[in-house]
Parts: sequence; structure tokens; C-alpha cells
Amino acid sequence: MSNSDNGTASDELTWIAGSVVLSDNPPLQLKHWRKKFGVKQADLAKRMAITASVLSDYEKGRRPSPGANFIKRYLQSLYYLARVEGRKEPEPEVAPIAPDAVTINQS
Repeated sequence: MSNSDNGTASDELTWIAGSVVLSDNPPLQLKHWRKKFGVKQADLAKRMAITASVLSDYEKGRRPSPGANFIKRYLQSLYYLARVEGRKEPEPEVAPIAPDAVTINQS
């Protein structure tokens, strides 16, 4: 990747991470983006060096929130598999949770 590609990738990953973190249902968002990028759960789990069952538990909300580091690793691995290994390009779209459904506490 060139430097300009890295900037674009970083911007895209930042936007996707925001859609996950600000969502009312982060596990649904994780699964949504994995499917959108056309990456199999087993492939992503292998890339992340975790078991597919652990990844499935996070995507189904059966485990507590994985935290920012997990989400970062998840998205970086997802992006790597999709871009570097030539998986399908995701179509630009808005995440499944409408932006007006997201509330930001400004207290």
C-alpha cells in the first residue's frame, strides 16, 4: 500500500470503528462488517489468533464487550483479509443502525 492508500484505509477503518462503537448493538455491527467485506468467521478468527467460537460469541453478544483493542484488531484483520487477500470490496453504505438512533451523552 502506498502512503495515500494508508490514509484512505485509516479513514475507512476509523469510520467503521465509529459505527461499531456508537451503535446500540456493537456485536451486530461487527458481524455486519465482516459479511460486508466477504470474510468468513473462521478466516478472521485464524488471522486474529483466536478460536472461531470466541469470535462467534462476540458477534452474537454472548460475551461482554470486547473493548477497543479487540475492535481495533478485529477491523485491522478484517481489512487485511479483504484488501490484501483480494476478497470482495464492500459497497459503500450506512451501517445498519440509523445515525439518528445513536445518542451521544454530552454531560
